[in-house]
Amino acid sequence: MAQFFVRCWRLAALGLLALVVCVPAANADLLGLGNLLGGNCPTTGAQVFAPWKDFNTYYLAPNGGLEGGSNGWSLDGASVVWGNEPFYASGTHSLSLPSGSTATSPVTCIGPQQLSIRMFGSDRGGTDGGLHVRVLWYGLLNRLLGSTDYNTFASGNGWGPTSSVDSGGGFNLLLPILGSTSARVQLTPIGGGSNWRIDDLYVDPWANSD
Repeated sequence: MAQFFVRCWRLAALGLLALVVCVPAANADLLGLGNLLGGNCPTTGAQVFAPWKDFNTYYLAPNGGLEGGSNGWSLDGASVVWGNEPFYASGTHSLSLPSGSTATSPVTCIGPQQLSIRMFGSDRGGTDGGLHVRVLWYGLLNRLLGSTDYNTFASGNGWGPTSSVDSGGGFNLLLPILGSTSARVQLTPIGGGSNWRIDDLYVDPWANSD
């Protein structure tokens, strides 16, 4: 007799009620449940921003260094160009964001313990209103659950690490119920005169750990 295995997830626990989803293991990846519940989230990384007194451990988002070109990114007016952020010589490319452009990162796993994101940016000579950052949240079957507008980086500065920001925002009430979910980071320069360059998009897997 054939033996069938199932995987079960507890999606929410409210008082005495809990929602548990069980599906055949062969179908779990098709539904995206493993990624939704954080099964595919990295749990290790490096202290990339230690020179700037940030000793949290970060992992690089998929193609976060743009060394795979635009693979996984959705670019509208933005482009991958030659030239790396100057602090780590492991790459040769970065993202150029002129005024009117938008860039959306590949899907990465972000959840209750992966809420902090940070990157390297430059807008030397830029006269725009800054770089607006938001997170697009995805659930089962790659359906968009919502978005979080949470920060705008100041314009006019040379290469340096951006501030470390909490990507949860108003969405953080839902995250403890979902566990972890897939997300994309969207970058949009505000106004005219943008000279933004972005490189090395990182996620902190320990941001909210005790």
